[in-house]
Amino acid sequence: MPSFLPSCLAALALCLSVTGLQAQQPAANAPSAAAADKAVLVKDVRFTQTRMNGMATNAWNRVEVVLDARSNPDPKALNKRWVDRVKVTVTLGFNNKNSPKNLEEWSFYRASATVLTMEVNSARSVFFYLPGDIVKRDSLRKDPDVHFVELEVAGTPQALFDARGAFVADQKAAVSKLLADKAAFDNVKGFADRGSLNNAGFLRPHYLVDNLEQDVARFSPEFVREDLSSR
Repeated sequence: MPSFLPSCLAALALCLSVTGLQAQQPAANAPSAAAADKAVLVKDVRFTQTRMNGMATNAWNRVEVVLDARSNPDPKALNKRWVDRVKVTVTLGFNNKNSPKNLEEWSFYRASATVLTMEVNSARSVFFYLPGDIVKRDSLRKDPDVHFVELEVAGTPQALFDARGAFVADQKAAVSKLLADKAAFDNVKGFADRGSLNNAGFLRPHYLVDNLEQDVARFSPEFVREDLSSR
């Protein structure tokens, strides 16, 4: 008799546990949250300065975002080996006045581009440029003081931080080391969201740039041309 109550409680707990698991299981055709927000990762971010095939008076700043498609999270995709509509948003922050505590005095630049489709396990690069006249006007160095890359796959953001606020290790290349703490990231992002509006259109994807370097066309995917009419 003394062991009856504990046995019943154990059985009840097991029953509730099984029921809970069944209730939480996603539909057969629905991608898991983990799969959906790790479909594409940032493999590397590279900064260079270039004279744009010798045609530019002032050196331009180039940002290369190397993407790594891991899987297609869409269960209804026609071809699971390809990931469609990967939106890449790059934000750069420069502390030109050497005032690290006053982010309002920093210069922020932001641009987005949407990759039409990319093959799984085949890295591709998306390039962004800051024109040489802006680089000279704003006294910009090759490397920004902070940067972060945000990704969306078919409208689903690719997580930079988990539910506990810890940085997602697989996305370490997407964010500056200074911003690997979520509080620091959120603080800088708030200033960048506002500050980048002052420089709208300065940073741009490569398909809006003339006199491109040859390696850009070789490594870059096709894009959804959001600058053009859908007619």
